Amino acid sequence: MIELKPDQFSFKNIIIKGLLILPYLKKNYRKLSIGALIGLALGLSVEFYRSQDKKFKAEVVFLLDNDKVSGGGLSDLASSLGLGDFGGSNTSLFSGENFKELFKTKSLLRKAILTKVKIGDNNDIYGNIFLKRCDLFEREWSHLPEHIKSYKFKNSNSKTISNDDKVIVDLIGLYLKGSSELKNENPKSTFQTLKVETRNDTLSYLWSKLYLNTLADFYITNKNKKSNELLEILDKRKDSLKTALYYTQGKLANYTDQNQQIVFQRARIIADRLQMNSTQLQAMYLESVRNYDNLKFSLVKETPLFTIISEPELPGEDFKYTWGPVSVIATLLGVVLTIFVQYVISVYKELMA
Repeated sequence: MIELKPDQFSFKNIIIKGLLILPYLKKNYRKLSIGALIGLALGLSVEFYRSQDKKFKAEVVFLLDNDKVSGGGLSDLASSLGLGDFGGSNTSLFSGENFKELFKTKSLLRKAILTKVKIGDNNDIYGNIFLKRCDLFEREWSHLPEHIKSYKFKNSNSKTISNDDKVIVDLIGLYLKGSSELKNENPKSTFQTLKVETRNDTLSYLWSKLYLNTLADFYITNKNKKSNELLEILDKRKDSLKTALYYTQGKLANYTDQNQQIVFQRARIIADRLQMNSTQLQAMYLESVRNYDNLKFSLVKETPLFTIISEPELPGEDFKYTWGPVSVIATLLGVVLTIFVQYVISVYKELMA
């Protein structure tokens, strides 16, 4: 017959084992108190340092357009010209997780940092303003060469900048990427929130708006690339038809002036042929102009990448530091480390006895 062992994990045994620690605490309360005070002092020091590091927050709430782009009249127009489907095949780039990954790309960071912004009556590259106001050279960037602090970007084209420009603009981009957060506050909502925290409210304000505008410009360029190519084709077609029409009409007018008294049937055939060509070219030219104008109007009516719901304001919101959590954790760690050290010492004494 199998004998069942008593429950070693009963609630009564747990309470008894828990009470066994009371004599230990009573005996070593001074050492534990010293460990707790040391941990508390270290925790308060860390919290004081963090509280002095003031940061200003800027938030932009926007609604991302996730609808599939429809070519509409553009698709019909392209099909009629035998140029294939110009539907919105690029929309997946700007939706869901793809948009968040696009948000971190180096090329867009460079373009945004090198964009010129206006502060008061002065226009300057955002990167230059950042280096003047970032307050990083006494903290995170204290190990960097001194010349970076006074560095100035002169070229605002991210594709033609020098190697020195690339190194510094990537350094700024790395900091701004870590200081910017894009998230969905409410999973049930499609609203997105861009949060930017820097040590200067102007920098936070400018970056929150500037980076979204850079994304919007990239979106428009990418989305309308094929549309602009088709627009260029239609423009050339319109001009060529216009030239052919004017040439035919001029030739018909000259022929009519030179043959006021047309008697021979051959002369009438030539005149009728020129008239027919002129009529056909005129109809084709008017159709081309209509297609060209429709395409231009469709580009104007393109759906934007996002709709801004809430914009940042100046002066920026000072990030309020919350005291307590670090100190509590540091105090508990002080007590735990004191117990651990005492246990190691007791084991060592037993081994040496």
